[in-house]
Amino acid sequence: MTRVLITGVNGFCGRHLANYLTAQAVEVYGISRVSSSPREYRLPEPVSVSTLCPIILVARPHYVFHLAGVTAADEPATFYHVNTAYAANLLRALEKSGYRNCPVLLVGSAAEYGEVTNEQLPITESHTPRPYSHYGISKLAQTQLGLAEARSTRPVIIVRPFNIIGAHMPAHLVVQSLALQIADILWRRRSSAVRVGNLQSARDFVDVADVVEVYWRLIQAPAAYGEIFNVCSGIPVKISDVLSKMVELVNADIEIEVDPSRFKPVEIAVHYGSPEKLLRFLDYRLKKSLESSLKQILEAACGGEV
Repeated sequence: MTRVLITGVNGFCGRHLANYLTAQAVEVYGISRVSSSPREYRLPEPVSVSTLCPIILVARPHYVFHLAGVTAADEPATFYHVNTAYAANLLRALEKSGYRNCPVLLVGSAAEYGEVTNEQLPITESHTPRPYSHYGISKLAQTQLGLAEARSTRPVIIVRPFNIIGAHMPAHLVVQSLALQIADILWRRRSSAVRVGNLQSARDFVDVADVVEVYWRLIQAPAAYGEIFNVCSGIPVKISDVLSKMVELVNADIEIEVDPSRFKPVEIAVHYGSPEKLLRFLDYRLKKSLESSLKQILEAACGGEV
């Protein structure tokens, strides 16, 4: 039976990937901050080569998905400990454990690209990254170390997902924040106003179900090793349009209230990627429509059909 090791297995994408692979009859082992099954191991502190090796030797993986990461932290150093050093130690631990040739998929981020001009859209993998946040910088550092390992003939793939959405996504992300506020209004736990930030920014949304299938197909494709792939729809959607569709789906009278505290220090007007390279390698087109994704997110937030 095929065995995989997933770091961050209890995170949003990690849970979806584990469920998807289990349905494909794959034996899943995981590392997370909280273990919830016999094949899940608590994240060792500190994360080091010596603490990772025993887990690798038990899992004996055919493939490794490195999904662990942080998007927010109180201290800047945390981004680099989790988003960069963890990957470096994981790759070294695989080598020391005799799994140097085990394919590894490193999850980067569209945040690595940073700000772009309208002329540079859609963003391709050849675009020069200029991240402006510790999150984007730390993910770019992970990408660079992954590419360096790939140049030494290791089977490493880097993916840069854009805005991943799906049921039970993290509450701090804009789509889930809107869904939870709408759910509270429907359950009469708050006033009828949804508090929002900048609704005019446009983003590239992709459903987590599509994302995990792409990850699985890429890691099994030797031609993809050493490459970077955008995982995106290639379609920019305004946050205002997302909110309008969600309100339409619940068919409720909902007011909109602008909250200045929800505006970001750096507001990028439009940010979306090109899926052309992914199409060339996999001939894969996203299956989930934005409307179906939003419906599932709202149903999960509201606790029933909408």
